[in-house]
Amino acid sequence: MPEREKAIFPRAVGRSSGGLELRCVIFARNDDGIVLIRHRRDPIVRDAWTLPGGVLDYGMSPRDSGGRILMDQAGVPAETMRLLTVESSSQGSWTLAFLWDAVIRKAPVAGAGIAELRVEPIEKCLAEDLDLLARMQLERYRGLELEETA
Repeated sequence: MPEREKAIFPRAVGRSSGGLELRCVIFARNDDGIVLIRHRRDPIVRDAWTLPGGVLDYGMSPRDSGGRILMDQAGVPAETMRLLTVESSSQGSWTLAFLWDAVIRKAPVAGAGIAELRVEPIEKCLAEDLDLLARMQLERYRGLELEETA
């Protein structure tokens, strides 16, 4: 695990029962665009499209959990995973979210619990059928992407 990640999230600390939820969001991209998923049953986003992600596993690093979640939801391993940022929010309970930029080479396929999967250019991803939080995250990601290429 890179030193930067060790400082943020020590190994073997996982999901906390003290009101802290640890999550990740994955911007999985290939030459065709960004992976979007629609869960079979999700009480929060319902049938809206969203980004791959979920709750981190206890005892696994954020990177390893993110890789496992990507494999479970999109059926592909990440060639590379780069930590973009860690976001904190406190609406009801405190959530810490690790946002990852992942490069994939293989064609993704919907995993168990995923009703549909699509890969689209980022401009098209910002369509109306996208979950509001996912849309905001994609807009920030697009800003980061444009900054890096400038």
